[in-house]
Amino acid sequence: MTVNAAMQAAERAREIVARAVADKLEVPMGRLVFAESKVFDAQDPKVGMTFQEAICVAEAKNGTIGTVGSYAPPPSPAKFRGGGVGPSPSYSYSAAVVEVEVDPDTGVYRVPKVWMAHDIGRALNAAIAMGQIEGSVYMGLGEAMMEEQVYRDRSHKGQRIFVHKIPSLLEYKSPTTLEMPDVVTYVVEDPDKNGPFGAKEVGQGPLLPMMPAVANAVYDAVGVRVDEIPVSFEKVFAAMQADDKRHGPSNGDDGVPNVDFGESLEIETPWQGGDGRAKNDPKRTKKAAK
Repeated sequence: MTVNAAMQAAERAREIVARAVADKLEVPMGRLVFAESKVFDAQDPKVGMTFQEAICVAEAKNGTIGTVGSYAPPPSPAKFRGGGVGPSPSYSYSAAVVEVEVDPDTGVYRVPKVWMAHDIGRALNAAIAMGQIEGSVYMGLGEAMMEEQVYRDRSHKGQRIFVHKIPSLLEYKSPTTLEMPDVVTYVVEDPDKNGPFGAKEVGQGPLLPMMPAVANAVYDAVGVRVDEIPVSFEKVFAAMQADDKRHGPSNGDDGVPNVDFGESLEIETPWQGGDGRAKNDPKRTKKAAK
């Protein structure tokens, strides 16, 4: 979405420059071509100037060149809350393969290699796109292996209060260069008409498959299933010691705060006559009663 807005701003800036150059060269603005760091007449390429000179001409006539651009994605086809997946006009897709080496005695494991394929529509800058993908692998690996926020239950007199058990980033684990695996990156280009020059998203999508890929790789290696993140060494060890070879919410609620989130809101779909609002929302019930 940002690039679509930037394109609109750039097109407006180009029009300002073209108008000033057209007046200077005394040629119709529609015949001007911006190419090879120059601005010139399409019918007579010898008539023109460098792009730098064009900017100077435009600033001399108009002052500092400043434009703005905006972009709003098309409306979601769903008319009820939660029916769309974010505001993006197009969606990317990722697939990951993770290799792990697990110590069957301790549950300690490492990830030596990751293969990541990401459909980004069109790579506007291939090197930066690959860097974004590999950065997402790093972030996803941290979430899968070690990053965790633990809370203490300090609820009092009916008030739900949870505080950080370790309220310092000094103790917050994240991967270092020692944990970062080799990454084989596949940039898949399937252009989307809604994106700028066919581009989709690059940078966050590859995060998503990393967690299940790590959990599945551990399961494939030692036959234990950790169904919560992070898939820490301690959880893998605990699962190996358990009779059913599992660890996580499905294996009991021990250690999981018992939080009362209140009554779930019920939202009917359009074909059920819903209007996108919860039919049991207290505010709506109170308003209807009036």
